[in-house]
Amino acid sequence: MDSIIITGATSGIGFQCALQMARMAKNEQIIIPARNIKAGKEVIEKIKDKTGHNNLKYLELDLASLQSIRQFSEKLSKEKSLSISILLNNAGVQYIGKTQYTKDGFEQTFGVNHLGAFALTMQLLPFMKSDCHITFTSSETHDPALKTPIEPPIYTTAQELAFPKETSEKQNIVGQRRYSTSKLCNIMTVYELQNRLQHTNIRVNAYDPGMTPGTGLAKTYSPVMRFLWKNIFPVLTLFKSNIHTPAQAGRNLANLAYSGKYKDLKGIYFSDGKVVRTSIDSYNKDFQKDLWNGSLELTKTVFTEQKN
Repeated sequence: MDSIIITGATSGIGFQCALQMARMAKNEQIIIPARNIKAGKEVIEKIKDKTGHNNLKYLELDLASLQSIRQFSEKLSKEKSLSISILLNNAGVQYIGKTQYTKDGFEQTFGVNHLGAFALTMQLLPFMKSDCHITFTSSETHDPALKTPIEPPIYTTAQELAFPKETSEKQNIVGQRRYSTSKLCNIMTVYELQNRLQHTNIRVNAYDPGMTPGTGLAKTYSPVMRFLWKNIFPVLTLFKSNIHTPAQAGRNLANLAYSGKYKDLKGIYFSDGKVVRTSIDSYNKDFQKDLWNGSLELTKTVFTEQKN
């Protein structure tokens, strides 16, 4: 049976995307990975109640653990006739404060936003349909030219991003840069992976939800910023472009992945309803190669060559 996998779907953009997908993909199984089993059960019931879609399941997955990712893919591989039609790497974190680490010792933002999504994708490639769609949720914060409120990214090497040295810079600056850099890595992964899949019908894209106030992304911000994010910034969705509610951003993500309107888009970055160019650094072939090789080494995964 064709299966759709959506990470980060227990809340925010991912949940709204799962709702929309459940309305559109009535005949496909929707799999919701969740760190918390209780949260997984609850979101499955909510989606069933709101859409009537009965073919949903949750599986335990912690993107901050390579072992958990391996166990998730192993459980999926045991399903009869597993055929993944869509993989949405939507889960993301942002830590503003003391450096946090994954269970494998990687800096948490890079470890979850990039390495976790990368490892999951590599391990699920053998089970993907010949025309599968893979999407990585990125962010306009990856591009310094857009002058977003977030500190712009600095790509060094995959090894340095995974195991950063201590710095005297302010924690909020460091945390923001780690987030924007992880989103740059998502885009470079899309370009490199699509290039390696160029002789297949698998399409790989990056998605920018725009500024999406009301999600849990700001949970490590200061109390004042958390209040503004939840209660004041949502008003901006009425006046400014590329600022969306979680429901709008979730629908846009689902449409990019499933709608026939976008079925020919491959290796692109989709922002505010259109294909746009990304930052100068995102096209740097040396960066892309270093990130790809470093990520394979760090996650102990391999790229499985696909054939039509």
